[in-house]
Amino acid sequence: MDPGIPFADLLAYNTDENEHWQRWFAEHPAVLDLPCDVAGAGTVRKLLLHIFATELFFASRVLDQPRPDSEKLPYGTLEELFAISMDARDKFNEFLAKAKPEEWAAPVPLGFRDFKASKRKMLTQAVLHSVHHRAQLATFLRQQGFRQDWTHDFILSKVME
Repeated sequence: MDPGIPFADLLAYNTDENEHWQRWFAEHPAVLDLPCDVAGAGTVRKLLLHIFATELFFASRVLDQPRPDSEKLPYGTLEELFAISMDARDKFNEFLAKAKPEEWAAPVPLGFRDFKASKRKMLTQAVLHSVHHRAQLATFLRQQGFRQDWTHDFILSKVME
């Protein structure tokens, strides 16, 4: 039998990575305002906003809450920025704690165009979207001379020890 990987572990990895990033940015605050073209963000800070606002969007949708207005999310400080991801994490954990099996597979409207997705797919998208963009961010920053002081690999994280 293939036991798969629980979403709780993927979310824990996401949290672990974000804790590293938040500490790193606290040590390198000027990097937040570097010009950055990843995802058309414009700056590193706005790329992080894009990553975290997407997490919050999907976290809200799996709880059947309205789509948050990403234009109104505070992101001027490091704490405000990372609080968006913490809010998303809390919402995902709330969903995991109470979700019934039938809630995972039923397609629900995403709130734009006529797109629908299951909550299982939404949660997967949120995690992978964050991982992909953080990988792009890590590469971009290394190219700019800003190396991170930890390894981003799941296998070396504290998750599933």
